[in-house]
Amino acid sequence: MPKPQIYDILHREHEEVSELFHELEEAKGAKALELFTRLKIKLVPHARAEEAVLYPRLLDESNTEDETREGIEEHKQVDHLIAEIDAIGPDHEAWTPKIKVLADMVGHHVDEEEGEMFPLARQVVSDREAEKLAEEYERERDSFVQDLERTAQEDAAE
Repeated sequence: MPKPQIYDILHREHEEVSELFHELEEAKGAKALELFTRLKIKLVPHARAEEAVLYPRLLDESNTEDETREGIEEHKQVDHLIAEIDAIGPDHEAWTPKIKVLADMVGHHVDEEEGEMFPLARQVVSDREAEKLAEEYERERDSFVQDLERTAQEDAAE
């Protein structure tokens, strides 16, 4: 069985995030908060690992540089909105609209990444390199997940 490429890993995670958004848009109260926490543990490490592993490689290529810079800016916007949502909680009147905007932003980002960036990346990244990037990405992502979980445990202990 062939090793997964970076595109396979990212596509699978995009689908997982999409499912979480569908659940979150229907949830209320404590369930909404729990789903939002799960969503952050998926989204934030995903974005940081993309920025650490895939994006630097694509910034080196003229045909992927613009798409990559746009992706980085979209990550910043998502981070900002996540922080806003974190600050209010699910009982706030702005919670649901902000969740919907976040879902739209992430959906747009995924569509561009998979529909535009990935095809361009395949032109400059060999299959073997895409497999190596997948391994590096998973290591980075897992490290970010561990950091997030450790921070959450420390916050809970305070």
